[in-house]
Amino acid sequence: MAADGGWRRSLTRAALAVAAMLSAVLAQAAPLAQAALETHVAPPYRLGAQIDPRGVWTITDLTGADAGYVFQTGPLAPIPGFSGQPIDVLVTLGLDGRFIDAELLSQNEPVFVSGLGVAPFHAFVAQYRGLSLSDTITVGAPYGAPDAASGHVRLDGVTKATASVRIAHESILAAALSVARTHLRGVAAQPAARPDPAHDEALDWPTLIAQGVAARRRVSNAEA
Repeated sequence: MAADGGWRRSLTRAALAVAAMLSAVLAQAAPLAQAALETHVAPPYRLGAQIDPRGVWTITDLTGADAGYVFQTGPLAPIPGFSGQPIDVLVTLGLDGRFIDAELLSQNEPVFVSGLGVAPFHAFVAQYRGLSLSDTITVGAPYGAPDAASGHVRLDGVTKATASVRIAHESILAAALSVARTHLRGVAAQPAARPDPAHDEALDWPTLIAQGVAARRRVSNAEA
């Protein structure tokens, strides 16, 4: 009987722990109230009407015409971070599928809470402004400017926080694509680029240098 009682107590504690974690996630992912959300919509846009109980709202321009949507990633794509809570980003998306704005609302990632501070995380999220869902966006390169020829955008990551910023990236794209599929007909992300095994092209050294594939550089022992 004593063993049975211990098993029941352990099961109860485990159930309470799971319930507490779920409660934390749900609380973190709660949509902003209208009054609070209005303070995050900057001119020349205004908050319109709520069209989804998960916190998706329309935005209008100063004439009252529809201009896009504003939503949080937490309620739409609650991907848990290292703390078990989702990273909540407020995204403003234009009717053409372009990111008008992206603002970090809340997070509890240990590397930013007790290590680097939150400023690098805000800077990372700000890189989405001006990008498009039709771009192929990846994380982890020193430059974030779009490549006009390929539509491939590489966002600057955050040293020592690679996993956290990738979780934020996946949350932003998942939430934005969810809104786009429902409300932005004809706007979709491009498929990921893949090498073509059948492509065969002879390139000499000057051509490789001209295309930026190869470069000549002298490296000293100190730099190696």
